[in-house]
Amino acid sequence: MISVPLLFLLLQVWFYNQAWHGMVSFLSVANNGILRGNLPVGEDPRHHGISVSNHPLNLTKEQLSYMAMATTSTDVVVSICVIFAMSFIPASFVLFLIQERVSKAKHLQFVSGVNPTIYWLTNFVWDMCNYIVPCFIVILIFLCFQQKAYVSPPNLPALILLLLFYGWAITPMMYPASFIFSVPSTAYVVLTCINLFIGINGSV
Repeated sequence: MISVPLLFLLLQVWFYNQAWHGMVSFLSVANNGILRGNLPVGEDPRHHGISVSNHPLNLTKEQLSYMAMATTSTDVVVSICVIFAMSFIPASFVLFLIQERVSKAKHLQFVSGVNPTIYWLTNFVWDMCNYIVPCFIVILIFLCFQQKAYVSPPNLPALILLLLFYGWAITPMMYPASFIFSVPSTAYVVLTCINLFIGINGSV
């Protein structure tokens, strides 16, 4: 007689068709359970068993195309998520510049003798130092989840350079907005939307 748990396992093996590569393992466990459950009294179950080997068929062209499309779609979605996250950071750098301009703190610095080149260069260096921290976190997350399209040996240096160059390129593009807006929150929302629009359309 087959016990109820074993019958449930058999039903699961025969009708659960999602784990394709696990099917052989499940069936092997079920067959070994049936064999060892029907051994004569006194026989050691450890000395009896069924060995199984699996030789799956090669994927068809349609299956290969589907898997390639699924992998590419996943990589594109991941890149859009990274762009979405990184779009907020450069937009936040403008908040302090707008606040300094509106409160006349920047004017006071210039009157006190601060060179405008030094002022903007110092802002850029400080913003890049702040930008490197989330860049490092993004790279660390990619390394933890081993997304091959981003962290494989040929692609990881490109990912690091792209993230760094993105910060170097987008941060100076945000600075002119400090002369356009007078409300920091409005500038933050508008610039974030602009970054998202450019980044997502460029990726797609």
